[in-house]
Amino acid sequence: MMSLDIQNDYLEFASVLDDKYYIIDTIGFGRYAKVKLAIDMEDKQKYAIKIMKTDPTTSQCRSDTFINEISTQAEFDHKHIIRIIYCKMNGNYKKIDGRVQQVSYFVMELANQGELFQLLEQTQQFSEKFARNIFSQLIKGIEHLHERGVVHRDVKAENILFSNGVLKLADFGFSTKTIDEKGSRVQFEISQHIGSPEYNPPELYNIGKQKFYNPEQADIFAAGVILFTMVIRSAPFKTSKSTDPYYSLLKNNKQSFWKIFSEIADSSAQFKDLIEKMLDENPLKRITIEQMKQHPWMQGQMLGQTEFQKELKNRYDMILSQQIVKITNKRDTKFSTRKSIKKVETDNISKSVSKYCYENLELIEQINAKLQIKQHSPKEQFKQQSNKSEKLKVGIQQKQQNQYISRTNQESKRSSPGSPSNDSDN
Repeated sequence: MMSLDIQNDYLEFASVLDDKYYIIDTIGFGRYAKVKLAIDMEDKQKYAIKIMKTDPTTSQCRSDTFINEISTQAEFDHKHIIRIIYCKMNGNYKKIDGRVQQVSYFVMELANQGELFQLLEQTQQFSEKFARNIFSQLIKGIEHLHERGVVHRDVKAENILFSNGVLKLADFGFSTKTIDEKGSRVQFEISQHIGSPEYNPPELYNIGKQKFYNPEQADIFAAGVILFTMVIRSAPFKTSKSTDPYYSLLKNNKQSFWKIFSEIADSSAQFKDLIEKMLDENPLKRITIEQMKQHPWMQGQMLGQTEFQKELKNRYDMILSQQIVKITNKRDTKFSTRKSIKKVETDNISKSVSKYCYENLELIEQINAKLQIKQHSPKEQFKQQSNKSEKLKVGIQQKQQNQYISRTNQESKRSSPGSPSNDSDN
């Protein structure tokens, strides 16, 4: 949670990025970078900036992850996908004591109403109407990715943001294309799967039983976990492993599964049917997005746009009101301390950065050129210009394929709110 009420005297003692942005607070943590609340020094516009420290020891894997996230997000200009504005591989991050760090970063639109995770964790249970409003936006975002040959592979509540009442899908570090530069379908090996365990489908745990998995169906499974959590206010299970007692019940004794959660929330038969279809153990039987859009639950009543935005704002304001004193005190303490920090000499600051950063400078320049076209040209003109970036796409695709060979499975740093206990899970 963040407060956008920035006192002017904070800026005098803020860190500065490339003599262009004041850096105020850390508002998010990634696997390899931090997301900062930033203010443009010229027009005072607020942004979110993801910053990764770089030095000669920066690994190729981290550099490739950074490039992958930028290049994927930069491809999209969609209402429900966080927009990238600018990126740079060799930035200078100047601390208040005068030290300068070499960083790579990208600037994004600021989602000013926080994460879905926070709403789930810190506000009351969602009605099915309210959840339907949110879920329909999420599916539109995922569908847009899939239609363009991209899978997210880390759909979770922490990566779903809200800005002025609109859902935004974020964090594309694990995303990748499903079609290679030759036009062939990419095969995704189970042994190289990524994402967050509590959102991953059961086929990802079938190592030795099958070799490949369908990442689109993995995104759908994760979306099903999110929908369940919104309506029931509890995760459906800890993991979808066969050893998990809750997922085992969902597979083998649905009536008993729903009886357990009926004590928490009374949900409709249509909701239960959709959840069962989204969380089906067999990915070949799992519901598709097109089928999902036609499902009776999805055809149900939603809140009007004004009513939805009002409820979302009320929930956000409730969280902020609970934390505003803590946020303000922490910020005041930080900036008061900075007033007495002694400056250090900067003549000997190292300018050396990872060789992988330099190798990607041309790619970053091409991405920025494309972002400029998107920001300043009509969409029709952008479509005409898109062919010029084909060489860039091919280069990025090749880097993405190389990247995931070396990436290992990552555990999420936060678990879903209200996860049921599970002592038998391995």
